[in-house]
Amino acid sequence: MGGSLIGREGNIIFVCLGSFIIFIAVAFALDVRFSKLPNKLTMCGAVFGVMFHVWSEGWNGFLFSMLGAGVGFLLVFVLYVIGALGAGDVKLFGAIGAIMGAMFVIQTLVYAILWAGLIGLFLLSVQRKIRATSRKLSGWLFTIVALRKVEALFELKQQKNIKFPFMYAVLPAVSITIYYSLVGMR
Repeated sequence: MGGSLIGREGNIIFVCLGSFIIFIAVAFALDVRFSKLPNKLTMCGAVFGVMFHVWSEGWNGFLFSMLGAGVGFLLVFVLYVIGALGAGDVKLFGAIGAIMGAMFVIQTLVYAILWAGLIGLFLLSVQRKIRATSRKLSGWLFTIVALRKVEALFELKQQKNIKFPFMYAVLPAVSITIYYSLVGMR
């Protein structure tokens, strides 16, 4: 896709992007306010993504959307299984993938994990728990890596962890991914 974004293709891209931004804004507001991402929202996002891409690109759009949904869902499902994220986040990333595609959802997830780490460090420093958490984390990592006890991954669910709405990390991650996606289109 070279040149300017004027014409049918540009309009389609901006309709999809505009709808996606509205979707993310609603998800952010609901997650921050209620600490929950409703199934209706994530399902509407996923259905919109599939239908939009089928309408605009036919069979290739369907494959694009389904691949994105599958990648987003499966990657975040792994984080759900170990207790790092909630089920709503899994469905949200499936919807993000359905709307924006596999590469976008992968990039967004990487940025979101980095943002979540920064937010977590900030919260730990405010609560003055960095040293205790560092000791706990190094013991946990030692158990997994040196002692090769992979089942320790699932102990994360039972521990009391700092919790915050993941959308605090997803929103800046989406913004960065959109920015670099648009810069790459020039």
